[in-house]
Parts: sequence; C-alpha cells; structure tokens
Amino acid sequence: MFQKSLGQISVFLLLCSLCLDCSDSLKGKPTPAIPELAGFYVSERSRDWLKENKLKIQALWIRRSANGEMEFMNKSITRLQFSVSDNREELKTRTGKVLTSGREILLLESIYREYHRQYSGKNNPDAKDWDLRSFGPFAKVKEVSNLIGEGTGRGGQLAPDNNSIRFSNGETYYRIGGPLLGRISVNVNKTKRVIDNETAGVIFFPLSPTAFPEETGKQSYLAFFSTTESLSPGMPLRIGDYSGSIKEVFDHLCVVDLSIKPGTQAPSLTYLTPMVLDGQVDLKTISHKESTEELIRRLKQDPNVSKEELIRELEKLKGRDQ
Repeated sequence: MFQKSLGQISVFLLLCSLCLDCSDSLKGKPTPAIPELAGFYVSERSRDWLKENKLKIQALWIRRSANGEMEFMNKSITRLQFSVSDNREELKTRTGKVLTSGREILLLESIYREYHRQYSGKNNPDAKDWDLRSFGPFAKVKEVSNLIGEGTGRGGQLAPDNNSIRFSNGETYYRIGGPLLGRISVNVNKTKRVIDNETAGVIFFPLSPTAFPEETGKQSYLAFFSTTESLSPGMPLRIGDYSGSIKEVFDHLCVVDLSIKPGTQAPSLTYLTPMVLDGQVDLKTISHKESTEELIRRLKQDPNVSKEELIRELEKLKGRDQ
C-alpha cells in the first residue's frame, strides 16, 4: 500500500515538474493576432545546414482558419543517405494553435508527426541526383499527441516590419514573400482559378537531368512549399525576380520550372530563393475555404477530436446553411 502511494506521489510530482517547466508562456494579456502574422517562414538555420552539406530545410507555416483563429505547422524535410540501410526523405511536422499578445507569439503544439518516403532508384553518391520519380509516397511512421494541458509552448516575438519571428531560444524565422492573406487569382492553362492565398515556397536545390527529365529552355528546381493542397501543374510563379511555373506536384514539394528566353543563359538561383504564386491578390477577402473542408482539415490535424466537439462543429455548419 505504501509503495503504491509512493508511486502515485512520484507520478504527481513528475507531472507538476513538467507543467512548471512547460516552455514559454504569454507575458501579456491574450489579444487577437495581427493579421499579417499569417505567412510562410524559413529558419535561418537552413542556410547553415547547406554549408554543412545537409539537404535539410526547416519552416513555419502560420495560417488563418475560416473562423478567424491562427494555427501553425512547423515542419522540416531532410534527405538522408545511409550506407547500411535504405535511403529516404524524412518529413517532421508539429501542428497546433497560435496565441498572441500584441507582438508576442506562443505556439501551442498539439500533435507531432513523422513521415518517411523511401528511395528505390539507382544509388548515387550525390543525393541531389537521385531520381525524383523513384521515391515512394510519404508514409507516417510516428505520431505523438501531447497529454499535458494544450501542449508545449514556444514563445517568440514578431518583428516590427512583420517579416521575421525571433523565438526565445535565439532562433529566427524569416518570412517568404508577403502576408498570406485573402484570395489570389491565377491563370492556369487559359483558365482562371481563385484560391486561398496561403502558398509560398523556397528552392531546395536545382535538379539535374539524372534527377528529373530536362526540358529544352527550362531549368528545373525542387521546391519546398507551405502547402501543396491547391497547387497544380501549369500554375505561374515568381521565382525570385524571374518567371516560372509548377511542373509537377508532390506532398509539400514541387518541381518548378524557371522560364528562360531563347538564346539566354539560365540565371544561377541560390538555395532558399523565395517563390510565390504569380497572380492578383485580394487582401480584403478572408479565407473563403468551404466550411466542410475546414472541418475536414481540422480532423486530419487532430484525430483525437472528441465526439462532443465534432457534433458542435457540425451544428455550426448546419446553422450556416439555413
């Protein structure tokens, strides 16, 4: 009996210590988020990894949901080459809510997921030359839901110019392009499409003919995006100061083509060159993503949503349709 009580006390003390050491918290009173917070940010550490010859990018995507709340996805992708095991790419994502107090930011993580996609093509000492079409799909290998409170907190500050976030550990994330707000109109194969303005990306690395079939007058790159849900081949891009388009879409990644004028040499674009969809943005409109799609997105992000919460959300949708 004594040992059982001692064990219960030990567990209680452990939980208390974890709660007390639960990262950061808002120092001020919670306030509505600055709309310009929505965007795609890339960690400055990504450039350091390139210098160390690591094929790795770490990014933060903050979006505004249809009900006006802010949510985030912190994700990193790494291409790994092994001598005794299968070569692969790893995708790690952390999702949750964003709380703010003025320019204070608190990321409350709810779910951590890890995905692998195996490479089955011809091995090449340069991992950038692996045949892109010889990768399988991303398969989830791990999922962890936080059990204490709403999740771990990671605090930071939004810069006065809204273009970067500096976290309490000293790490800085820089925004790619402008705020991801409103809706954007793009022309795709002579058809106009209007989608939520929530997509931005960066160059991962240039693709060689070994990695992806080369097309005359085009320079192809592998690019890492905030989301690829609404993207399709043929969508126009601004890649740095140049024009381009999406060639092929994968999960979180795309092959993009840089348009090159006949008789001119392709410019040398650097790692992490920013890219955004080339179209007309209407900043006055809030996300018009259909409510059912929004609910599906939430369920995908958090499979542990309770039956009661799901019923409440369905009742809200029913009320909007009446």
